[in-house]
Amino acid sequence: MDEKEEQLSQLLADHRFIDWVVNPQSIYASYWLQWIAESEHHAALAAEARSFLLQLSDAAGQNDHPLPQKGVDALWQQIASSAQQEDSAALPSYMAPATGTFTKRRKGYWLAAALLIGLVTTMTFFLTGKTDTPPVIDTPNNTLSSKLVRYNGTDKNQLIFLPDGSKITLAKGGQVTYHRLMNGNTRDVELTGEAFFDVAKNPSKPFLIYTPKMVVKVLGTSFRVISGGEKEAVLVKTGKVSVFLKGQDITHDAPNIVLPKQTCTLSGPAKGLITAAYTGQANIDLATDSQKEYAFEDAPLEAVFKALENMYDLPIHYDRQAFEHCFINITLGNENLEEKLAVITQTINASYTLSDKGIKIEGTGCK
Repeated sequence: MDEKEEQLSQLLADHRFIDWVVNPQSIYASYWLQWIAESEHHAALAAEARSFLLQLSDAAGQNDHPLPQKGVDALWQQIASSAQQEDSAALPSYMAPATGTFTKRRKGYWLAAALLIGLVTTMTFFLTGKTDTPPVIDTPNNTLSSKLVRYNGTDKNQLIFLPDGSKITLAKGGQVTYHRLMNGNTRDVELTGEAFFDVAKNPSKPFLIYTPKMVVKVLGTSFRVISGGEKEAVLVKTGKVSVFLKGQDITHDAPNIVLPKQTCTLSGPAKGLITAAYTGQANIDLATDSQKEYAFEDAPLEAVFKALENMYDLPIHYDRQAFEHCFINITLGNENLEEKLAVITQTINASYTLSDKGIKIEGTGCK
């Protein structure tokens, strides 16, 4: 793989770039416009990647209704199939088809397609209000720009950091949607697919997971949720979980209480919730490095900020010239986002503000 193809693959695998291409209200717009203006090379890369993504976006947006999971799978197969056709006009010329499995050089394109499908599907829901099930959250404060969609289009489980200090291990093909800052009265997450949740404790702010047929309520614990299809289940590793059927009043109705090593399953003709001891042989948690930490020693501030952007999918706005001489020693672990920002800004004598548009760092910089 030559340098240009490597850079294109990285660009297409960046969900922030994909969000900017397909979302007119993207909070990353100013960042990418600045990046493009830095050089003709950046501009050429962005134009080529943008052209590819828009073609995929057109394919994903041909339906009047948002794609259900079966539709997403079908579209994915269609994209993969079209890539194998020698006369396909939907792909750049250097993506010549290959027999057998896809080569490593195309990895960025397939990941981009997967991310894009998930993003376009959810964007269609917010833009049209049309879906196979009633909206999970419907308040005036929930705008398109305040929502963050994370779709795992890779072959491995994906670790996602939430602003409150919680972590999600998202299985292949899984998708979660949540408020970028989680600054409401509750911490709401919408899930399709399968995920393991390690929820930071906060008794005053319940953590709610909405699946197509269930609502899971916790204050701080770890558990696995399987959603989609005819069967949904919650498997608890630590703590206590409350499970409701979709449509129940989670404030007044009695929940199904699930304790460690128990599972709550929704299946069968009655569509009721059944709680029992967990007898499976597999581990409840999904395999991933959930204790992952980012350790920096005398690292430039830019490297630390890039790590934070990747962890939380929030752009960081700051004066690069003013802070270019700042170096820092820090380990980004299990703290919540604001705790991390407080340590960083105290170290460099700066301040920060959080909003749906991202993180803004202000200060005089380092001499």
